[in-house]
Amino acid sequence: MSKKKIVLGAVVVLGAVYVGASWYIGTKTEAMIAKRLVSVNEKLAEQITNDNEFARLEQVSYERGVFSSSAVYVLKVSTEKRSSEMHFAAEYSHGPFPIAALSAGVFSPMLSYSQIIVMNEAEGTEWYQAANGEVPVKADSQVGFNGTVKSHITFASVKVESAKGTTLKTSAAYLYVDVSKDLSSVNGSLDIDKLGITDTLPGRSLHFDGIHVRVERTEQENGVVSGQYESSSKRFEFSSPTESVAVVMDNSAVQMSGAWTDKLISHAAVNYDLEAVQLNGYDFGGITLGVELKNLDLQAERAWKQARIEFKDNPEVLKRYAQDFLKTSPEVSISPLAWKNSGGVSEVNAMIAFQPIEDEAAPWPMIKNLSLNASLSREMIGSIVKPTEAVMRTMVDRIFTKGAQQYAKLGLVQYDGSNATIVLNYNSATGSVVLNDKTMSFEEFSRLLRGSDLGKALK
Repeated sequence: MSKKKIVLGAVVVLGAVYVGASWYIGTKTEAMIAKRLVSVNEKLAEQITNDNEFARLEQVSYERGVFSSSAVYVLKVSTEKRSSEMHFAAEYSHGPFPIAALSAGVFSPMLSYSQIIVMNEAEGTEWYQAANGEVPVKADSQVGFNGTVKSHITFASVKVESAKGTTLKTSAAYLYVDVSKDLSSVNGSLDIDKLGITDTLPGRSLHFDGIHVRVERTEQENGVVSGQYESSSKRFEFSSPTESVAVVMDNSAVQMSGAWTDKLISHAAVNYDLEAVQLNGYDFGGITLGVELKNLDLQAERAWKQARIEFKDNPEVLKRYAQDFLKTSPEVSISPLAWKNSGGVSEVNAMIAFQPIEDEAAPWPMIKNLSLNASLSREMIGSIVKPTEAVMRTMVDRIFTKGAQQYAKLGLVQYDGSNATIVLNYNSATGSVVLNDKTMSFEEFSRLLRGSDLGKALK
């Protein structure tokens, strides 16, 4: 047999093998989609708390070919106010090397490469109108042999106008999502260049530039969920000429992370940063806030909250609920709360750790440790007031100086003419208080506090 015939025969055999593999993978794709529908609907059901409401994704049709398959899905949502349907058309290019994926520049082997769009029917018609005839939502997804899905979802720019004169306008948005086989792990990010809302009456407008959102969530077999959330905006503007209000916020960002179950938040942290905020053209500076929470029993907290309503006149019952809440020794800390402007920086750091009540005669029986480290800048406080309001700025400066000097005389703060600072620590093990490097008994601290205006205000 000639070499040419041998090569030709090999090509035919390889082609037949690939056709068989594609057909087989097509059947696996169909089976995986069926499993995925079950998982998605289970997750949707978890979000519904009203028996009269539901959300469900259904497969209307599925046609399997050798190299590709097509399907139609409908998302049905029913609430007490209305019911709606959204229809989706899907094209699946079978692996191991889907033609559609190769055309998109993706050369790794996979189960299938899907392309899904919102259909121009049912509720989708309004979306097409808002997107000026463009496909409003389309998703390209890579489905791995292990069931993982990587999706790139594009939302067209839209403009929606209501009968009341409100207009929503957005640039194109891009969503990237990675999902594990059982939906136990989800990673995603969203980017929108511009988003704006205007209202002709009374003439308000709101605009965001450079929106970015990132989410990571992982659920373990033991029920522990861990996650991270980030969102940021390069610029936010709000204006209402009729009300003489114009607000500009530059480079704001929120970061959250934690680990929790349905019963306990073992750790949670929130950080917020705002580079600058302007009100009617005046720069008020930037703000930083960090909050951390540990060992919060969610069920005990809810029960204690309800008990304070039902048993407000029964201290013995309330004590039992309080003890249940304190068993996990929850902690709350602020690190830091800082405000920075042209005049300087004022900053507060604080922490409080709770404990089960063992000695009711102790000064603060439910507090294990408490700390406070704060510094207030006279120039920073004064700079909150506009320079054009000289009388008000002078008044604020005098009030701050008088108060700082008064508390410094009592020993509650230290004041150097520019900054008023306080460093306070309480430890239940020793029962002592350390205030500005001076150790004293809790009774001494209480007398000191009662002798100040602050103590009178706390009564």
